[in-house]
Amino acid sequence: MKIRLAKDEDYSGIARLHRSTIRHINSKDYPEDVIRVWSARAKAERYRKSADKLKRWVAVEKGSVVGFCDHDSGCEITGLYVHKDCIGMGIGSGLLKEAEESLRKQGCKLIVIKSTITAQNFYENHGYKTGKGGFHDMDGKKIKFFIMRKTLG
Repeated sequence: MKIRLAKDEDYSGIARLHRSTIRHINSKDYPEDVIRVWSARAKAERYRKSADKLKRWVAVEKGSVVGFCDHDSGCEITGLYVHKDCIGMGIGSGLLKEAEESLRKQGCKLIVIKSTITAQNFYENHGYKTGKGGFHDMDGKKIKFFIMRKTLG
């Protein structure tokens, strides 16, 4: 597996992976109507439009995107998703490490993540502390998240 910065040709694979992960992994923690709305937003064009606002990495295995992670110009990791068949193989940890190092170089002392219910334990296992919860409003559906923080040493 190789981790590298995302390229334009990766966006279709990123969108497919994002939809699949939401439908197969996040569906354990969120109702079907939420999953339907959430996964419908994962489109290649949406990733293209945000490319100049985010720094994004992909994990690639045998030419296929098996994970991605991105962060904004502040100190927030805005997304991390791993293919359903690759959970527990270190891909998420590798992507998180890349993003954290990038944020460190950017001057961040504190990283913030709005974590899904599904990913909360993953982030806690990587040193993040769970704080206040909230809800994303997506087309009238409420998606619960937790604000998690990690101080960089």
